[in-house]
Amino acid sequence: MTHRLSILLVGFVLLTFAALSSVHGMDGDFDVKARASIGNITDEGGQDAPVEIGESISLHRKSVAKAMLLSAVIPGLGQVYVGGRRGYVSGGVMAAADVFSMWRYFSNTGSGDDKKGEYEAWAEDHYSTQRFTRYVRDTIAVHSGYGDFGFCTDPGIYDSSSCWEEIHVVFPLSDEGSGAFYEQIGAENRYVFGWDDWSTGDVQFPEELWVDWDPYGTLPEGIPRTSANRTEYQGMRAEADDFYGKADRYAWVMVIGRVVSMVDAAIMAKLRNRNFASLGTNPRLTFKAKMGSNPNVKISLKMRF
Repeated sequence: MTHRLSILLVGFVLLTFAALSSVHGMDGDFDVKARASIGNITDEGGQDAPVEIGESISLHRKSVAKAMLLSAVIPGLGQVYVGGRRGYVSGGVMAAADVFSMWRYFSNTGSGDDKKGEYEAWAEDHYSTQRFTRYVRDTIAVHSGYGDFGFCTDPGIYDSSSCWEEIHVVFPLSDEGSGAFYEQIGAENRYVFGWDDWSTGDVQFPEELWVDWDPYGTLPEGIPRTSANRTEYQGMRAEADDFYGKADRYAWVMVIGRVVSMVDAAIMAKLRNRNFASLGTNPRLTFKAKMGSNPNVKISLKMRF
């Protein structure tokens, strides 16, 4: 279930991004150039000489779509891309939360896999499909009188292959080693006969309890429904399921964190661009330097919008 959930979560993130990126106003970056110009430097001879100080400085609007995409990949990365104190702080917190959730996801998944290996090995050592089939054939089929078990009980038409097919209709136990097999022998009482420590115990004449038994009903009263090995097996499965459940919850935390980060990054980018637009569309950055006769240099910096 964990792997199917992961695939669904990834698909959900991609669909969310695709839907939100179609909203008006989510086009890419564009630059607003701030021209760097410098005044003349007066040398000792009284001549003015223009001097170039550096390259032009670029100021950028932030792409809402890019901020969302970055947050979909790593929560908090979109906030860092937008920048600012809030962006770095919230981005760091979201990224740290995602790393922690991812660590717990893989940790719990690994623990669940270990427990799964334990209960599968336990079933291999203590459960037998042949033992289960033998009890159904030799006891249940003989004493229940159920007509479809004729291939198991009538000497004139007895056929081992057909007998197994009839047993499989009434008791559809899956193939050994399959996921359904491990589920059935732990969850359904009707397959208890295959455990190596199962017995009727002190029950007197247990065969009589199967007379006129409805094969699609519950086990007859008095027939033991579990064994020590089955109980041990069920405990192992419960531990594995608990680990997998925790892993699934952390997977949800990761995808919810991405959605929250995507929305937050989009809001931050829009607010930043709105504040930037309010400053004007033609910012100018001007440097002025003047060399005195002592000598000394005076430098001034002005930003105009």
